[in-house]
Amino acid sequence: MKIVFNLLLLSLVSSFYLKTNAQDLTERNKQIIEIADNINEYYIFEDVANQLSKKLKSEIELKTFDNLTDKEFAKSLSNYLTKNGNDLHFNVLYRPNEEEEKVVNEKEMLKEYDAINKQWNYGFEKVMRLDGNIGYIEYTGFPEGNKPAQQILDATMNFVSNTNALIIDLRNNRGGDSKMVRLFLSYFFENKIKLSEAYTRYNHKTTKAYTAKKVNGQKYIGKPVFILVNNKTISAAEALAYDLQQNKIAKIIGDKTYGAANPVKVFFIGNKYHLFIPVSIEKSSITNTNWEHIGIDTDIKISSEKALIKAQIIALENLLKTNTKMELTADEIKARILKLESQL
Repeated sequence: MKIVFNLLLLSLVSSFYLKTNAQDLTERNKQIIEIADNINEYYIFEDVANQLSKKLKSEIELKTFDNLTDKEFAKSLSNYLTKNGNDLHFNVLYRPNEEEEKVVNEKEMLKEYDAINKQWNYGFEKVMRLDGNIGYIEYTGFPEGNKPAQQILDATMNFVSNTNALIIDLRNNRGGDSKMVRLFLSYFFENKIKLSEAYTRYNHKTTKAYTAKKVNGQKYIGKPVFILVNNKTISAAEALAYDLQQNKIAKIIGDKTYGAANPVKVFFIGNKYHLFIPVSIEKSSITNTNWEHIGIDTDIKISSEKALIKAQIIALENLLKTNTKMELTADEIKARILKLESQL
């Protein structure tokens, strides 16, 4: 009897597992189809969209994603899309909604992300004054350009407004909101200028991006600006660096950047995932192109770990050359340069 009972129990458990697993796979396959259809309709390059959509759907029969947890599925699918779509801006994030019956929308997502951004001070990790009255901003991400984010930006730029030169550290900045890019850029231009044009395939619209003529803080005009980058400087962070470089406002120091230029749109899949699809192609008003796939070439190539040291040396040398007034004597600055050079 005991053996029969155990076998019966095993049979019931197995039956329950197979039924549950089948339900999970049905849901997973629906998600794959929805993702593939969104790519086909919205991805900026139509021929790639068609091919990638068909290929992704074929993975259902191949059971490519069957044995993955939801979190593993998101990571695996992100890698799959970036590789097979040859686009570094594809991304899938596992963001399960705690309220299963509540459908996530963009407004709710922005509210959720804003709460997270607030905990990180809207990306402004460090703001300080270095020797020679050089400003330093470590910026780790571009949040939505809402009022709280703008207030932190304004305060940051006011803090560095009296410095002789400015270093903006975008190493490991993985990008974010394009509005915040324009707000930041507006601090470095005397007048309103056109930055770029973006064409969106799914609605056949072309939009133009401009800086703002006025900002709430003190503009940073006519002084040296240096931007630190590495291969984890992505998207919106690349846009800030690229626009300041091409407009001859900043020198870029470090390693070549990631290479993701085209704007994305977010889609909500199965109340569990946020799918990011590049929907537009954006081109600079100066170069009539962008840094997609190739990254941004630096003006001064050096290991990104030593980029801050190099930027300080160049800034201090420039201050000496221009006889800029500062808190240190010329001999003190020379000594400081020698000390920094010893660390390269």
